[in-house]
Amino acid sequence: MTVYNRGLEGHLSDILTILGTTAASLWPFWEPTGQLVTGIGIGDLIPSETAAAAEDLEDDFVPLRLPCGLYSYHFHPTGDHHLAGIDHANYSFVGAAFSVGCWIRPTAIASNTLIAKYDAGVGVAREWRFWIDAAGKLDLELYDESVDTTEIAISSAALTQGQMQFVVATYDGVSATPEIYLYVDGAAVNDGTSTETGAFVAMEAGATPLTIGCDGLSALPANEFHGRMALPFVTGKELTAAEVAELYKIMAPMIGLA
Repeated sequence: MTVYNRGLEGHLSDILTILGTTAASLWPFWEPTGQLVTGIGIGDLIPSETAAAAEDLEDDFVPLRLPCGLYSYHFHPTGDHHLAGIDHANYSFVGAAFSVGCWIRPTAIASNTLIAKYDAGVGVAREWRFWIDAAGKLDLELYDESVDTTEIAISSAALTQGQMQFVVATYDGVSATPEIYLYVDGAAVNDGTSTETGAFVAMEAGATPLTIGCDGLSALPANEFHGRMALPFVTGKELTAAEVAELYKIMAPMIGLA
């Protein structure tokens, strides 16, 4: 049974236990200053304004200290603020399960990418993106680049603007009959089904780097997130509904919601 007052290190340990050991990365957002956001797992992140320009967190991301001692960062499309990661096999899921999530307080809820390995620009290398679509709904989009087809799951209702929310997407890795679940604050907000365009076979591992707060880095960031974010993660397993609910219970006091 999880204890919800174990201190920061205890809570991070509990989170990592749930995320598992397969291609799992968590970015706690320890740092209030500087040009590096360190992760637990594979890959640090660079606070950026454009495709290659590093920026100081304290200048552009307005770090806000959370009750647990970690930080949330503010992302704004003016200035193209985002976190630039790397291309790594741990972020590509060819015929494999994965889950992705974060805490967000969206200032805008239309066409905002949260976490992605997806570039529709020069070179065109789209794999997946977890985003808020043009209707303000939570989406997980999987892309089969060689045949230009998608598998997309969409939440039943739009997100709430200006409210801190825990959002998660899970995929079972079965391309022919996929189950993709979307969650808000630990509760499922879809029925696990998705819509396929064309004959989707599977995602393909490309060279696009992981990005947080946008997609597409061939020229300038696209579909940029506007709002605050904390505790983003990616893991190579399909989290169960019970595990998502448990993550919410662990993280909510860290964020200041309990």
